[in-house]
Amino acid sequence: MSVNFVTALAVKSFDAPDKKRYPDKSEVDLVTVDDYSVARLILDPGWRWSECTKPLEKTDFCQHNHLGFCVSGAMEVETSEGMHSTIHVNDTYAIPPGHDEWVLGSEPFVAVEFLGAASFGRPSRGMHARI
Repeated sequence: MSVNFVTALAVKSFDAPDKKRYPDKSEVDLVTVDDYSVARLILDPGWRWSECTKPLEKTDFCQHNHLGFCVSGAMEVETSEGMHSTIHVNDTYAIPPGHDEWVLGSEPFVAVEFLGAASFGRPSRGMHARI
């Protein structure tokens, strides 16, 4: 297990993120504190990774690691092996690479992610589109 150290006091608000991305049916706000990237994901009803983000990332399944906390809404996750789990409000979650995920219901899924945040919603290497 690796050990992480915080080396400086840092406070940033998602009200003024360092970066914003707008993949299909979503908003990703990124802040960097010390050496860590943290993201606020806002995924609209109808968002599904395999329909909205797969065209950007060009992989069969999402290859990001996710470690996060659900603020509102709900999301279903299915691994490439067919395992399912549902993330609800106040759930913390860890999702390994190799999955699809989609928003459940009519409320946006809002989460704060601490792992996988820096690259989520970014085009795969070789694409020249800006988000």
